[in-house]
Amino acid sequence: MKKFLGITLLFLGLGFSSIVEAQEKFEINEENSNLIVELSASEPANKDYIESTINMYYDIPSENDSAKDLNLFLNSALSELESFDTTQDEKLDNVVEASNLPQKRSITPYVVTPYPTAISAYKVGIAIVDRMGHWQTANYMRRAIVPLDKIGTNYTPATYYNKDDTWARMVDSESLMAAYYGRLKAEAFRGGKASGAFSSTHTFSSGHLMTALRGVSYTVSYKKQANGNYFTTVKVTDIFDFKWEINGYSNNFGVGFGNNYCVLVQTLGAIKPYKIEVVRTMSR
Repeated sequence: MKKFLGITLLFLGLGFSSIVEAQEKFEINEENSNLIVELSASEPANKDYIESTINMYYDIPSENDSAKDLNLFLNSALSELESFDTTQDEKLDNVVEASNLPQKRSITPYVVTPYPTAISAYKVGIAIVDRMGHWQTANYMRRAIVPLDKIGTNYTPATYYNKDDTWARMVDSESLMAAYYGRLKAEAFRGGKASGAFSSTHTFSSGHLMTALRGVSYTVSYKKQANGNYFTTVKVTDIFDFKWEINGYSNNFGVGFGNNYCVLVQTLGAIKPYKIEVVRTMSR
């Protein structure tokens, strides 16, 4: 039994005309339909990532595209996304568990600070970061704060998600593009592969992206257009978490000191790790 693509696109919130057009051209098989529903419900970014991935077949389709091609490509992208999410969920679980354990320090033992004092100082740090122009780092820091009545509970801050906005364009910029563009060129432009999906990791080494994200994981789906260009949809995931830095950030005392203070606040349970997600779609 197969489910029409229109049903899936209706779930994804697309317009009626798009649904009719999709029904007339392709249909998504039951396995992919079930994966779409499951994955879209599990992560804030997945609905948009999957919608953009499907739309690669409708915005500027190639004349040789078929339902079989769509389903093979879609299954590859969905399976990659499912595996990617499982790995990221495990990372978050491990980080949250580690943040709840006593931390070993290479410094003199510190005095346990009351929640109001710790958060007050932490908010001063947020203001400093904001004045530096690192506004998204400040936003991420705010999201990490645990309400006083949630201290000692299983509370985890909600996922912070950006799609195709200023921050998404900054994240999917030269540094990250360079990280995945080599494989895209090998598979797509030189290899002639019409569509595919893959995942990897990347580390930002400077500026706003380093203070906000630093090390990230990403998954990419791509599809060749009739004009020879490629659409790509990238989902970037990070776990917002402070780790002790013996030498600071590249021996930057100010940044390193601030980071290590946040580690102490995290150890108190006043801030908590959570998931960050960014999605961007573009033609290249």
